[in-house]
Amino acid sequence: MAFIQLSHSAYPLPEGVDPNDFEAFKAYVEAHGLPTGALLIVLVAHAGGSFASGFVCGAIVRKPWYLAAALLGILWTVGGVAMLLMLPSPTWFAVTDVALYVPAALFGTWAGGKLIGGHPSPATTD
Repeated sequence: MAFIQLSHSAYPLPEGVDPNDFEAFKAYVEAHGLPTGALLIVLVAHAGGSFASGFVCGAIVRKPWYLAAALLGILWTVGGVAMLLMLPSPTWFAVTDVALYVPAALFGTWAGGKLIGGHPSPATTD
């Protein structure tokens, strides 16, 4: 949500367009689109959320848990596709958005398992 707030601060909507009123926001986006910078911030927010869920997954188990992270990434992807179906967006954004969820979650679980779990490398295991 912090990234979404950053986007609203960096790229404010015109007066009278409430980002919490989905229909009004959708009408604005259909008529004017969104700036590339705002879309890039949204990509970072979406990938960050997927990364964070994978990170927590890896941190809880204290090792990379790739199956659970992949499932979380798929859930994020389903949510992203649903949003793309409701709100118009450029093709480059849609493709990049959908492609980032699962890798971000997998990277997150690796990072969470590595940083929090501190499991030894296979070479040092007895």
